[in-house]
Amino acid sequence: MVEKETKIDVTQENEMDLLEGLLKAAEYKKKETKTIQIRRGGEKPLFSFAIRPLSADEVADARKNATTYMPNPNNPKLPPIPKETSDPDFLAWEIYLATEGNIGEKIWDKKELKAGLINQGHDILINIDVIKEVLTSGEIVQVTNVIDEISGDNDALINYAKN
Repeated sequence: MVEKETKIDVTQENEMDLLEGLLKAAEYKKKETKTIQIRRGGEKPLFSFAIRPLSADEVADARKNATTYMPNPNNPKLPPIPKETSDPDFLAWEIYLATEGNIGEKIWDKKELKAGLINQGHDILINIDVIKEVLTSGEIVQVTNVIDEISGDNDALINYAKN
């Protein structure tokens, strides 16, 4: 009987460790951030911004936001079906969602920035247009690679899980 009580205590202790670990793991959005510096031509940084990991739901939202839909050909009363997903929009949405902001405003939301870009002749309709106009295509890919890395999208974790 003493052994059973010991096993229960060990199980409860392991369960508490598991719960603590799960709760700690859920803090990833607050704790794991990286600062991205945009440099061109070996100059000093033009600007920098902080990014955080994305959840699976946020990645799905980015994909949904970058997808155009069409009426369902089987029945127009059914929900629309995906027509096309824009890769540049998807990557820009990932950057937008991952960018840390100050009290709800991200650097991409600044009205002065949008106005300045419009005055320069850029077409800015929504926030991701700012990202696509300010960052080069290579910079967008590099930033999203960092977002994927800090979001846990890496081979090391997958290989560890397989073994």
